[in-house]
Amino acid sequence: MKAGGKDLRSYLRDLDDTKGGRSEQVKEGLEIYIELWEKAIRRGVVMESDRVDEALSKIEEKGGLYAAAGEEEPGSP
Repeated sequence: MKAGGKDLRSYLRDLDDTKGGRSEQVKEGLEIYIELWEKAIRRGVVMESDRVDEALSKIEEKGGLYAAAGEEEPGSP
């Protein structure tokens, strides 16, 4: 099944499961990415039950994952 057809919770769980055996930098990047999604869920921008493609559309409408999570993008003035 493509990621777009998965629900967001399954997608994030699968991403978390891929951290094993990765470099520390990659692990840290995955943790940040997952945390941003978790914040977007807590803020009600997306729901855990949304399909990934639906969630990505909602995130795009908000101006990206950092904006949906209520965070400033790194390097922003």
